[in-house]
Amino acid sequence: MISERSICDSLRQPLPVRKSCCIRVPSQIIHDPDPSIYDQRLVYESGGTPTFNSPDISTVDLWPLRPIDKLTATVRNLSADASANQTRVDLSWTAWGIGMPLQSIGSTFVDLARAGFAGSELTLSWPLPPALKAAARYGIFVNLLHPYDRDTTNIQGEQTLDGFQTSQGRSKSFVVPVQNPLSSTQTFTLTAGPVPVVPWVTVVPAAFTLGPAAQQNVMVSINVPAAIPPSPPGTLISATVDVLAIMGSAYLGGVSIVILFDA
Repeated sequence: MISERSICDSLRQPLPVRKSCCIRVPSQIIHDPDPSIYDQRLVYESGGTPTFNSPDISTVDLWPLRPIDKLTATVRNLSADASANQTRVDLSWTAWGIGMPLQSIGSTFVDLARAGFAGSELTLSWPLPPALKAAARYGIFVNLLHPYDRDTTNIQGEQTLDGFQTSQGRSKSFVVPVQNPLSSTQTFTLTAGPVPVVPWVTVVPAAFTLGPAAQQNVMVSINVPAAIPPSPPGTLISATVDVLAIMGSAYLGGVSIVILFDA
């Protein structure tokens, strides 16, 4: 039996000191958004072969290949649990090549609904800056930022694109500048893909070393075999050559060369 005195003593005990004003929320009820875009680095690090003709970014008109009047990028929220309101979308560009310095175009904010609901995927557009129209060839980079993003491996996409039509010849060479973006000497390795087009492509040099901020011009030569027939009318792209650059053992970037077999 509890005595009256023991009850009184317990009431005199000081209340436990609260060390924080925050209330711990069980992890089971925390839901974070997942804004995303086709991310070449993620494809590479997952064991795939990335294309630099991003399915989510449009930068040129075909054919002839020429700068597009409005750049577009499609972004989406993969989270079925949380909307991705006020996701920041940063748009940048580089001169044609790999590892070239980024130059900002601008930023915008979008509200993305939960996956599976209307508004979970949106296509944004920006007027083509005059400098890009004058350059004719360039790389476009899209970066997504959200303070509660649960997966930051799928937020950087690019499109760096050139191409040719076989009616103008089945052999063509492209000069691709590669720049070392780091402040230390690095080794670079370039490969071509996907597998079906590899026999058509020569990359010279395919491996080299660059000092800080140094640049190397690489010649990518493509020879479409005469046995490859023209594509059916209405075809926009018959094949794509994706040139991937690895810096040391890390992903750097790449370019895509699209081909139309029209003769």
